[in-house]
Amino acid sequence: MPTHPKIKAGIIGFGRMGEMYLRQMLKSHQWEILAICDTDPDALAIAANLVSSDTILTTDEQVVFADPGISVLVLSTLADSRKRHLFKAVEHHKHVITEKPLGSSIEEEYAVLDKLQHSNIMATVNLPLRNAWYHKTIKEFIATGEIGDLAIIRVCHMTPGMAPGEGHWAEGPLFHDCGMHYVDIARWYAQSEFRTWNAQAIRMWNYEEPWWLQAHGTFENGIVFDVTQGHVYGQLAKDLTHNGYVDLIGTKGIARMSHDFVTATVELHGMTKTHLIRKPFGDKNLDVLCDLFARSLACGILDPSLPAVRDAVIASEYAWKFLEDAARHDMPVRGDLQTLREIRERRNDKRIGYGLLRKRKKIR
Repeated sequence: MPTHPKIKAGIIGFGRMGEMYLRQMLKSHQWEILAICDTDPDALAIAANLVSSDTILTTDEQVVFADPGISVLVLSTLADSRKRHLFKAVEHHKHVITEKPLGSSIEEEYAVLDKLQHSNIMATVNLPLRNAWYHKTIKEFIATGEIGDLAIIRVCHMTPGMAPGEGHWAEGPLFHDCGMHYVDIARWYAQSEFRTWNAQAIRMWNYEEPWWLQAHGTFENGIVFDVTQGHVYGQLAKDLTHNGYVDLIGTKGIARMSHDFVTATVELHGMTKTHLIRKPFGDKNLDVLCDLFARSLACGILDPSLPAVRDAVIASEYAWKFLEDAARHDMPVRGDLQTLREIRERRNDKRIGYGLLRKRKKIR
């Protein structure tokens, strides 16, 4: 039996991520969901089938912010409303778990950072790679000295989805919305700040924004990095696949991870030890995020392993910087819009692919 009363929370934004938070919190003895807000009545109809009848379901966000019984807000709306919601959270003294980015521009994000730093609310950002078992395992192995000094960080995430035009508009271009996760995890491994960078991008299928980008450069402590991200990986191939890994190269050994979105495989090759570990991938790791945040609230100090607001702002800032650097270089175009239409048709009509948007029907 739990020894502490449940933390009373509200969810603002009940799209894909809002539903994922709800399902995770319903599994936990730590949380009680008092209210869910979304401007889409169909989304609230789906929520009604998942929560008890006394849960408040509303299209008015102020109902949730003003509820004195709610101490924590989950903010899972789009980025163009996030600054306003985070400012209101401070005004109403609500602790926050929020999606990223923290605003629709880096200026908004730094305004949020300043606001939160001068408040007494606790906040964390969903940067799920930091909570992944495989990254923690690798970092612990590096800390033992088994690979010598960490010298090279390589991160790659290429999948067939999501296709251009399916999302990202409020969160910025693909490399900002999705790529900032990999920018962040490179910095997390390096334990240093970015010093130099050079980026190259390509406009696949003649789409207006680059859908693949690679950045490489250095950190202030001398570690070098390359980050490759794009949803360009064989969208019309007969059998869909992907390429995702991290590769940490030291002066004496290496540590690496690959996954298939079901199982993650970690290979540790140290001077005196070699380990091969396979465990479930973990997806968004919301169970870890929610548990650590609940524990943080109980003790009054944010768990140091949780992503801080500053971490999210820095990751966002450098994702933008890498995009800006790529725009200063030649950005070739390969493919055409007809191919892009075929990709969208395959994903939307045949319902196969990676990163599919969930088409939910109203439950009656």
